[in-house]
Amino acid sequence: MNNKKALLALLAAVLLTGCTPADTSPTPSGSAAGLYTPGSYTAEEKGYGGTVQVTVEVDENSILSVTATGEKETPGVGSKAVESLPVAIQEAQSTEVDDVSGATFSSTAVKTAAKKALNKAMGKDENEGITVGVSSGDTQPTIYEQGWSIQPTYGILKGDYYKEEMVFRQGHTGILEVVTGEDGELLMVEFNETGRPNYYTRLYQNQNKRMSEYNFTMGERKGTAFIQGVLSAEEQMIANQSLTAPIDTVSGASNSVEQAMIPLAEKIDSRLSQGSSQKYYSIAEDIGGGLSGKLEVVVENGRIIYCHYDEIFGDNPEDIEDASLKQYYRTSKYDSIYYEEPSRIGFNVEMDALNEKVVETQDMFDLSGLPAVDASGDYHAMGFTVRSTAWDNYLALAEKLHTEMVRDGVLK
Repeated sequence: MNNKKALLALLAAVLLTGCTPADTSPTPSGSAAGLYTPGSYTAEEKGYGGTVQVTVEVDENSILSVTATGEKETPGVGSKAVESLPVAIQEAQSTEVDDVSGATFSSTAVKTAAKKALNKAMGKDENEGITVGVSSGDTQPTIYEQGWSIQPTYGILKGDYYKEEMVFRQGHTGILEVVTGEDGELLMVEFNETGRPNYYTRLYQNQNKRMSEYNFTMGERKGTAFIQGVLSAEEQMIANQSLTAPIDTVSGASNSVEQAMIPLAEKIDSRLSQGSSQKYYSIAEDIGGGLSGKLEVVVENGRIIYCHYDEIFGDNPEDIEDASLKQYYRTSKYDSIYYEEPSRIGFNVEMDALNEKVVETQDMFDLSGLPAVDASGDYHAMGFTVRSTAWDNYLALAEKLHTEMVRDGVLK
């Protein structure tokens, strides 16, 4: 009898429990009901050149797509992050993906905006858990940390050549070179600067800044490398197809741009309508091992007045095969202060001698008498040289460029 009463009591309890109304309170984020509220969510973050906008589309538990826009990010550098990181985030189902090499600033902007959008999809405040990349914070990467590229555009470039230079601010020398096409199109705008002779750091006295270690020294101190501001100004002039349209300057090179580059650009702009008697020819190619070779020649009235060859190291150490050369990334052999030339004669000395001989003889292929064209000397008595590998690389490009100039009839 007692067993029957106990069983009946148990059944009653079960029935009463089954009749209890269902719980309709919101399901906590991340529960069985899903991580996200399905839909599309958009957020923004400050990039290198401007605002980066990211849109994510989600279902309850996964990221269906990610798209990003950032028109003002540096072409070929920051733009790579805008293009590739959305795909990486969607594939990884996470914003914890690797940055695009050399584009830390833009990469951080894309990932931070994506995190904000996903926070919205989870019903959170968009800045929850955001520790870097917040526009108002101090933890955002510096422009210097983003990196930069000094790689030449491969192929042949030719056109009318204009050059101006000036001494400014305590003795620095600014040099601006411009190349225009047949229809007046701006094909190249390139600014360089040499440190003043009495520069407070002896290492950079009379030293070219564009492709030397100066950029690393300055970038680490100020958060922006000289070349980053210069490249930004050059890109704007090309994009605007104007040497005189207003441009935004980047801290770090703003003085050089405002006090030298812009005034020089105005001088050249005043000459464009007259045309130029000087013709510019250059060729750049991948020469292997993570280096690019570039040859520039200027011709006037059928004669070569300038000939310059350089070899440029890759933008990142991992791009360079020879371990001993990795340290020279983002510099060139001609401008690097620390590069050690195996031929045992300075690379800059070799190339200055090449220019002098070509201008004198008008022969781009006769290397006789130039430094380090072969092994020579007694090491114990006077040292020795070995043939520089640059000479064969130079000759290969010289043949192609000379053929182009002869075909165009610019050489006598």
